[in-house]
Amino acid sequence: MSTDTAIELVRAAKPQAHPSSVDADALFDRITSSAPGRLRRARPRRPLLVFAVALALVAVVASTALAISGWLDDISPAEVHSEFTKAEQQLQLPPGYSWPRLNFPANSVTSRGAGGAYAVNMAQSAWECYWAQSIRSRNVSGENDARAALSDLMKSHIIIAPKGVSENWAPPPSDKPVATYADDGGYQYKQHMYAAAEAGDPQLLEQSCQANGPRTDTSGGH
Repeated sequence: MSTDTAIELVRAAKPQAHPSSVDADALFDRITSSAPGRLRRARPRRPLLVFAVALALVAVVASTALAISGWLDDISPAEVHSEFTKAEQQLQLPPGYSWPRLNFPANSVTSRGAGGAYAVNMAQSAWECYWAQSIRSRNVSGENDARAALSDLMKSHIIIAPKGVSENWAPPPSDKPVATYADDGGYQYKQHMYAAAEAGDPQLLEQSCQANGPRTDTSGGH
């Protein structure tokens, strides 16, 4: 018996049709419809992952924006000197006093409003010294001028930082120079100092002048 004859006998005993083309879409529909518990729950994972990644990116962008806003609020030495010069035009020094040169590091930055705050602190120290001098020389008019000037500075140009805020906290932007006192009793100490001087005891006023007082010549300049 030849090989071809044997193959023909096998085919005759168990005939099999030729493979037909398969509709892939129809086959996928039959598979998914028969196993809804596993297959249909697995497909939405990609959109959920994309949504989670999108939320993470939003969080990163938001935190970066906050950080950048902090950088943009810093000002250069030139801006500090500009604020200081502007404050000089709004604040008054006692007779015989001049604005000192502001020595702000050229390679540093600080918060907006710092130039005005320096000027407020300098004016406050100058008026304290002038008051102490007026008490020693029995210059009643000078005493009255000093009390009035310091009262205006305390009321209009000095604020107390809210309790618990960062030491880098700065007040809202203002069209006038403002200095900030920490919430540690410093403002109240100044009030006590001035009240004692009014009552005839200038000891604390003298000490503050010795520690913080400016020069009294008229050369000034920046």
